[in-house]
Amino acid sequence: MPEPEDRSSLTDLDKRLRAARERQNQVNKPESSNRADAASGMAVGFRISIEIVAALIMGFGIGYYLDQLLGTKPWLMIIFFFLGIGAAFANVVRVAKQLENKKRFRDNREDRAE
Repeated sequence: MPEPEDRSSLTDLDKRLRAARERQNQVNKPESSNRADAASGMAVGFRISIEIVAALIMGFGIGYYLDQLLGTKPWLMIIFFFLGIGAAFANVVRVAKQLENKKRFRDNREDRAE
């Protein structure tokens, strides 16, 4: 059976360990959120790049198909390619606005929590 002094030292050790874990958790929180932000940023980058490529390919493909169908080579292909560029630009602006609104909503929610 342990002596009373041993119990108090174990209790003290337990308190110090809990305090150290709490400090460690506080230190690790920003790092984990930075990783999440970095992963989210990469996902947005991939999304934007895929939307740009898809819009360009669709514009080119529709123009090429219509040129083959109507015999107007290469005019419709050129026109629809530039329409694809416009659609890609519109998609990038739309994604940027969505990100801005999401960030604004998150900042407002954090301000209310404080």
